[in-house]
Amino acid sequence: MAVAAGTLVAELRGPGAETDQVCTLSDSVRAFLHYLRDYRGSPENTLRAYACDLRGLVAFLQTHHPAISTPPQVTRELLMDWALSLGPMGPRSVRRKVACISSLFGFLQDTGRVQGNPARRLPLPSLPRPVPRVLTPEEARRLVAAATTPCARCLVVVMLTTGIRRGEAAQIRLPDVDLTRGLLLVRGKGAKERIIPLCPQAVRAIREYLPWRPETGSPHLWVNERGRSLTEKAINVLVSSLARRTDLPGVTPHKLRHTFATELIRSGTDIRTVQELLGHADMQSTAVYLHSDMSLKGRAVARLPKLAA
Repeated sequence: MAVAAGTLVAELRGPGAETDQVCTLSDSVRAFLHYLRDYRGSPENTLRAYACDLRGLVAFLQTHHPAISTPPQVTRELLMDWALSLGPMGPRSVRRKVACISSLFGFLQDTGRVQGNPARRLPLPSLPRPVPRVLTPEEARRLVAAATTPCARCLVVVMLTTGIRRGEAAQIRLPDVDLTRGLLLVRGKGAKERIIPLCPQAVRAIREYLPWRPETGSPHLWVNERGRSLTEKAINVLVSSLARRTDLPGVTPHKLRHTFATELIRSGTDIRTVQELLGHADMQSTAVYLHSDMSLKGRAVARLPKLAA
């Protein structure tokens, strides 16, 4: 149920609202999570990740800076101290946590509880950009052939031919699939929706799966034999099982996404279209696939000798 903005501000002010008492940092975290859930409609996995990151900051300050208890007391220097304490973590995890803290203070700034955002443009660790490892067409066909149930086959075919994330696959519902027009509605990160065309193989795989799908109260497309929706963990297990069966180590749901994107680039699809299909907010996230296909580079370089003829 949506919550009124006035209620959120009252929660931020705390029990002493009539005296304009400043809330504690812990109170602010609770109000922010409440805002994300009831106003922004953020998914549960996002809420859990934010809660973990935010409570980690609160615990750090309680341990190392016990005198700091309210948001206005948190300075850029204190947040740098906290960020440096995360050193043992990978750079991707650190960047995610800093973004989370910045979102918290952006919310507090919007609701008038702090004057500025001390986490804004905080220095971030460099993020390595490894070249995505992908399946060859022959390996992809082996993976599909190893799927012995209509559910497993449908899931792998759709993930390979749409490039959807594991979490997006778990959230797909029956009404999101339009087999007549060959379209799939996908709910991506940040509750952003996009529509992806379904290729004939994907449409056929879904049609073959639906009669097998057990009668269940679950609205989700993919369910197991007991009628329970496939979770992200279950999708991981399914793909890993198929990979072991076909002797293809290291195959994950995200590798299927990499394979989809790389094949688009190889086929000459422009990068903007690839970005839209993948649901990337940042073009840089898509650009990595421009560097992943050595055969494409080879064909480009092979055309150069005429320049020196």
